[in-house]
Amino acid sequence: MLPRWIWDFVKVVGGDVVADVRGWRFDVVGPRFLARPSISDVTSPCPEKRDVWIRRVMRMKIDSDLFVLGRAVHEVFLYPFRRRYDSLWDVLRGFEKLLASFDPLAKRYKEQFVKLFRKSFAFALYSVEEGIPISVEPMIPAASIGLSDFVKPDLLVGFLPVDISLASNEKNFERKELALTGYALAIESWIGHPIDFGVAIYVNLFTEPMLTWRIIRVDDSLRRTFLEMRDKVAMILEHPDEPPPVSSNCPQSCPYIEVCKK
Repeated sequence: MLPRWIWDFVKVVGGDVVADVRGWRFDVVGPRFLARPSISDVTSPCPEKRDVWIRRVMRMKIDSDLFVLGRAVHEVFLYPFRRRYDSLWDVLRGFEKLLASFDPLAKRYKEQFVKLFRKSFAFALYSVEEGIPISVEPMIPAASIGLSDFVKPDLLVGFLPVDISLASNEKNFERKELALTGYALAIESWIGHPIDFGVAIYVNLFTEPMLTWRIIRVDDSLRRTFLEMRDKVAMILEHPDEPPPVSSNCPQSCPYIEVCKK
């Protein structure tokens, strides 16, 4: 389902990734705290991770318009892959029901979602025709590397993790790098085989091209950064009476901005 150029890139430079920090090296990647954060905790947009403290410790959940739209993008893109072995009639009827179930905000973008569905459906049909093994939101064991019991990449193509997100004006490339790094470490600890790449797919509902593909090379620098951030979040969760400070550089899309300022 991935563009040919991605596979060509992986084949050409696949042997060039050098990494000592591997998921099966539990002396290096094993948990250092009792608290085990999720991938979304580790890659949250707040530099201080105060949003994680508010969500996990204060038990406060606020959905922004961007989050609602992002969830809808995920559901539309993944739907053809979930139903790729069903009849065409069942897939189309199911997609209509999916659109009808959306939040009123998401329903405003019906035309864009139909276009995204067509593109994703074509990829899903191609994967079936070519016999490409694909898992949709598979549950990968992750407790052994200090994360939640399971992590769920959006897609697993073979053993290549794929992350799908709504393109926005804010720079979130570093967060996607870390997310794919976390998935790669979890898969390595699970199967004992090196995972050196991940793929980020950005969906732009308003301009062309609608889909942008980025290859992430999961090198040692990313792996160590991910572990440092994992430990930072775990320490916050393990000491709930010590809230992180308010960030001086809050992302404007963060739904907790007003909460933090109180």
